[in-house]
Order: sequence, then structure tokens, then C-alpha cells
Amino acid sequence: MSLDSILLTIFQRLHGERSAQGVYHILRGKRSGQTLQDVEYYQVKSYYALLPQLTASEFQQTLERMQADGLILINELVYVTAKGQMATGSEMWRFNGWNYRGREREFGRRLALLVQTLSNLRSGETMFMPIQKELPTQQFIKSLLRNQLSNMTNLSTSLRKELEQALIQSSLSDLQRTIVTSRLTGYGFTASTWEQLAESLNVSAKTIQLYYLEALHILLDYLPQQPNMPLLTELAVGCRVDTYLTQSAERTQKLFERGYSLEQIASLRNLKLSTIEDHFIELAANMDNFPYEEFVTKEQMVTVWRHVEQMQTKRLRLLKEQCPELSYFQLRLIIIMERRES
Repeated sequence: MSLDSILLTIFQRLHGERSAQGVYHILRGKRSGQTLQDVEYYQVKSYYALLPQLTASEFQQTLERMQADGLILINELVYVTAKGQMATGSEMWRFNGWNYRGREREFGRRLALLVQTLSNLRSGETMFMPIQKELPTQQFIKSLLRNQLSNMTNLSTSLRKELEQALIQSSLSDLQRTIVTSRLTGYGFTASTWEQLAESLNVSAKTIQLYYLEALHILLDYLPQQPNMPLLTELAVGCRVDTYLTQSAERTQKLFERGYSLEQIASLRNLKLSTIEDHFIELAANMDNFPYEEFVTKEQMVTVWRHVEQMQTKRLRLLKEQCPELSYFQLRLIIIMERRES
């Protein structure tokens, strides 16, 4: 696993129809109408907000290296070469970026601090330097411990059993089990750094971090199915997104449900009509039973999708040439709804 292979996978799914900047926005988790539309169109939800801290310079350097290696071609849009297709590999990742959007890292921080705290307290050490400096993480663990009825020894034993079961039964790879446990600190031992793990495992530090990230997603996906893991389940509270809509889209939704039209909502909210249209695309992508028939007909949907299949493209400009009577908003909505129905 590497950033290169993840980018190649996304680029292939985009079929040369989006720019590199569009992929950067997907990885960073930009909440614009275009980005949210792209993750639905091209089935890349698992990669959405996967790397919210990815810098523009690191992304650009990776692209330049991939282009120099002959993996991709960039000519406004990005195309994967034959060499790039061969380099993508067949590894099936189990990321779930759409549901966690960077919050999985908080689960990792909480777990590390709880393990460290219980390990030290069980050993009689009450004064230690917390491995996690973030105040919200420290407050969360303090609150969790205050609400426990068991003593520290019993809690430590319970956490060990839960963690062992989760590591074994959640289908993590042996490498991921090693990475997760090596990132934990306890009484008398310190977590390995990314660089130390990279050297000992003979894998790059970036790859180690990606395997760790995927492991957190796998663990978080596993926990809701396990009623006998109260401590780990508590650590996961708030890590999964509870609503897929932006706050602004939710306000638009409420006005729409009260019977206001797009134009009226734009006027009431003092926003551009295009912004409200973005909200409606967001609603269509995430709402069950979205009333798309208020905006497009079944016949229009069939016509547009026939052009999509014939031309093998979802590029709006090309579809607009074939269906000039439809607005860009209608075209976007049709593609979203067709994707959801299929």
C-alpha cells in the first residue's frame, strides 16, 4: 500500500474526467457540491477525507514523481498510463473515509491514552507524561475513568481482553496488528515511532501510516457488532459521522420541506442559486426518497443516461451539448439519482 497506489486507484475510477485538484479535494474531504458529487459519481466514498492533513506541496510532489515514473499523464485532466494500471495492483483496501473523515485518529489517540493510563495506574504510577497532548482527548479519558465502577486493575484486564479479541476477530492483517500494538505506550515501555516501525518492518513510514489508518477503520467498523466490548465501544463514541449533510445543506433542506423553491431559498438565505443547487445535489446523494421528480422527468433521466453510456463519460459539458434543454443542475441531479438507483 502506498499513496501512489491509492491515487492510481482513484484516478482510474475517474476515467480521466477530473483534474488532479479534484482528487486532492476528495482526499482532504472538501465539502463542496462538486467534490461530494464526484465521490458519489465515481464510487470513491471510501477515500473521501482519508488524508485531511495532506498538504498541497506533498500532493504536488507525489504527482510530479508519478508523472516522471510514467504512471500518469496530466494534461489538464489526469490519465493513468498502461504502466500505471499495472502498478495499481489488486490489493483491496478497506478504508471507510466517508463515515469517519479523520475522526478515526481520535479513536487511536483515546486508545493510546487509555492503555497508557491504566498501565501506569495498575503499576502504582500516578505521575506520568501523557502520550497524547490534546486536551479534548485527555478530558475524554478522564471522564470515562470517572464513570467506571471497577478498579483500575479490573479495567486494565477488561481492556486487554477486549483489545485482544478485536485485534484477532476484526480481520486485521498480521502487519496491522503489529503496527497497532507497537503504537501503544505503557508502564516501562514507549510506543514506536513511524520511522522506527518503518526500519524494523522494512516498509516506508508513509505506508505504515496508511496501514494503521486502515486498521482504525476496520476496528471502528467491527465494534458496533460487538455488545461485549464496552470500553472500546466507548472510545469510539463520536468517531463515526452522524450526519452526511453540511450544516448549510441541512438549513436548505428544512426550507425545502416547508415548501420553498430553490429560488425562494436562495433569496431567503441570501445565497447564490448555484450554492442552493449544490445543497440539493448533496441532499439527493444522501437522502432516501429524494423527490427528484420535482426537477426532472423519467424521460429526461433515460435520455441523459443513454448518452452517458454511449459516450462513456459523465462530463457535464459534453452531456450539455447533447441535452441543451437541460440545466447543469438537472444533469448533475440525473447522474446522482441514476448512480443511487443502480
